[in-house]
Amino acid sequence: MIEMLDQMVRMQSGGQMGECFHKVSVSKDRIKADFIEQRVGERLITPHAVTKPSLKSKITLDKLTNKILNLYLKSLYFLAPRSIRDEVFIRTSIGERHKWAYDSFSLKRLLTQAGFSDIQTMRYDHSQIPHFNTYLLDINADGSAYKGVSSLYMEARA
Repeated sequence: MIEMLDQMVRMQSGGQMGECFHKVSVSKDRIKADFIEQRVGERLITPHAVTKPSLKSKITLDKLTNKILNLYLKSLYFLAPRSIRDEVFIRTSIGERHKWAYDSFSLKRLLTQAGFSDIQTMRYDHSQIPHFNTYLLDINADGSAYKGVSSLYMEARA
C-alpha cells in the first residue's frame, strides 16, 4: 500500500517509501529486499559479483532531457525569493509524485468514455508499438521490468 499512497502525497524526494527502502538496505533483509525488487523494481541489496551496467547503456534522450530540466528547475528554485519557494516549488523529482492511481477496470472505463477503443492490459515487456522495448521505457536493458511487476500497463487506440 505504501508504494501507491506515498507517491501521491510525498513532499520531498523519496518520501516514506525511500525511508523504508533505506532501512531494508541497511538491515540487509534479503526477504524484504527481494519482495521490494519484485514489486517496484528497486534492487536494494546488490550481489558482489554483479557488474554495474555502463553509464552509456543507461542514458537515453528522455533521461538526459529530464536531467537538464531538473537542473533548470533547481536554478529557478534558488532564484525565487525564499518566502515563496516552498509554495511554488514541490521538492520531488519530475514524475515522482503522482496525482491519480487507477485499477485496470477504472482506467478502461475512462479510456472508453474518452473515445478510445481496442483497450488492452499489457505487460511491461509487450506492446503493439513496433520495437517498443528498444526505447527502454518500461523495461531495463537486461529485460527486467523498469519499475517492478506491480505497475499497470494499458494501451488503446484513438
